[in-house]
Amino acid sequence: MKKEDRETQYSDSKIYCNCCGQIICKKGCLKEDYLHVRKDWGYFSFKDLTGHAFNMCEACYDQMISNFKIPVEEFPIDEIPDYTDEELKALNEAYAIALGK
Repeated sequence: MKKEDRETQYSDSKIYCNCCGQIICKKGCLKEDYLHVRKDWGYFSFKDLTGHAFNMCEACYDQMISNFKIPVEEFPIDEIPDYTDEELKALNEAYAIALGK
């Protein structure tokens, strides 16, 4: 990815889906939950000592996993995961907007 593309992707506190390009989060307000992936490639790969990171909206995630030969394991979650203060603030704002408050 070009430096200009990275700057555009993360400018103005916006988070974009790397797959379809839609805005997932704008000015700290989540429009929907999303998948964030970060991979630090080690030795024995063609990407030695390179890091990759991307975000994917739920629709693109569903499309991606529909092509898996072995289905994704699904399991119930009893507790909300540990979110950062910034993530909790964004979630609360998104819920307030969704509830019309």
